[in-house]
Amino acid sequence: MGKAVEARFGKRALPPRPGVRSSRAARHGDQRRRRAAIRELVDGRTTPPSRLAGLDLLRLLAALMIVLFHFGYAGSTRGMMDVAYPEVSWIAKYAFVGVDLFFVISGFVIAVSAQGRDWRQFAASRMIRLYPAHVACMTFTALVLLAMAGPGAAPTAWQWLANMTMFAPAFGQPFMDGAYWSIVLEIIFYGWVALMLALGLYERRLLTIIAVWLAIAFVNEALFQWRPLRILLVTEYAGMFASGMLIHRIRAGDRSLIAFALLGFAVALGALHAFESQRAFDRLYADSLDIGVLWTLHAAIYGLFFAALWLSRRLPAATWVLALGGLTYPLYLMHQSAGYLWIEAAAPLIGRWAALGLATAAALVVAFWVYRLAEPAGRHVMQRALRSFAPVR
Repeated sequence: MGKAVEARFGKRALPPRPGVRSSRAARHGDQRRRRAAIRELVDGRTTPPSRLAGLDLLRLLAALMIVLFHFGYAGSTRGMMDVAYPEVSWIAKYAFVGVDLFFVISGFVIAVSAQGRDWRQFAASRMIRLYPAHVACMTFTALVLLAMAGPGAAPTAWQWLANMTMFAPAFGQPFMDGAYWSIVLEIIFYGWVALMLALGLYERRLLTIIAVWLAIAFVNEALFQWRPLRILLVTEYAGMFASGMLIHRIRAGDRSLIAFALLGFAVALGALHAFESQRAFDRLYADSLDIGVLWTLHAAIYGLFFAALWLSRRLPAATWVLALGGLTYPLYLMHQSAGYLWIEAAAPLIGRWAALGLATAAALVVAFWVYRLAEPAGRHVMQRALRSFAPVR
């Protein structure tokens, strides 16, 4: 009977048994998850639902503060360009605190990035995030210097190659742009986070490690200012990085007394950095900074940061917000050296204020080009190169 029915109407497919999933479907599901995770690494950012749009806008503000500092104060004060802006220099010279703001944001973002990843995935995500834009902006700056810099100031091939490593001074060569020093500190910070992930200490011993780090940083900054320790353990900016990490931990649910106590100590250590800023300005610019203004700005950094977190709950991660956040890193990388030359060349023709506006606009346009074209291409190349290094679970 069964064979007769089968011959007339065809074989009836049996329904799958409840709770049993075919091996083929399981493999396809794993492949989809793997591809999605790889896309996240390539994009260099988290998926839109977890994107904090307020921090994208805050990053742009920090980058524009650094642009103001270099164009409105540092360039002329250090003799990098003859065009000066004394009308705004008294404000512009305090805009260097944009770097401190960057480090607070970085501590928070790295804490987010480390979640749910092993050290290989974390390291790959950071490399994919930093390196393509660095290569594009550094090469662009080198071309501008070759075209516009005076005799003896043009970069050499060896300088370009040394800067490809992101650690040019280690090879006896200067950075292609003076802003790169902070990226080196960022990479060292990332390296310590990757080490904690590799040793399984990030989740289990993070607060203990931060406590030891802040204690070492306090002793070094208050008493010794020993440069090797400032580089190896980033003690000069430990308060800022640690603040960001601790804010993320508290925001994620850790309401322990030690977490709040460490955050308070980190903020206070960041305030202590004001004295080092005074010493640096005296040494580099033969100028002085008001300690009261520095402490007010330090407090304002945290006010802005918490305001950005609050705004992120209400502001969707729209395309325009992501674009503004995306152009921040390339803007920071390429505005300084090229911008000085642009202002110097344009000021005699259109006036110094128009030259300032033109240089800023040009830097933003190039930064957007890097964000939209150079970075995505570079990320895809790096993702393929790192696929065996950072297998996605």
